[in-house]
Amino acid sequence: MTTLQDLWYGNIRPNEDKVISDEEKRLVELIARHHETLSSSLKNDELVVFEKYVDCFTEYASLIEAQAFEIGFKLALKLMKE
Repeated sequence: MTTLQDLWYGNIRPNEDKVISDEEKRLVELIARHHETLSSSLKNDELVVFEKYVDCFTEYASLIEAQAFEIGFKLALKLMKE
């Protein structure tokens, strides 16, 4: 199977190969802590709005990640042509 086929069939997952830095780990811990603090202090309606915000932000971050992958892939192809 070629690399392109492996990528298509999900045998290669570039986003899973990333090494998480100590700074990123620290930020993820802070995000989780703040999420827990907010979740426990908000009332029902406020909590629903907050969770919707988190869902939207997560979806947006996923879209940005996909765009960054596409841009990087296209750049790599241009570099290979040169």
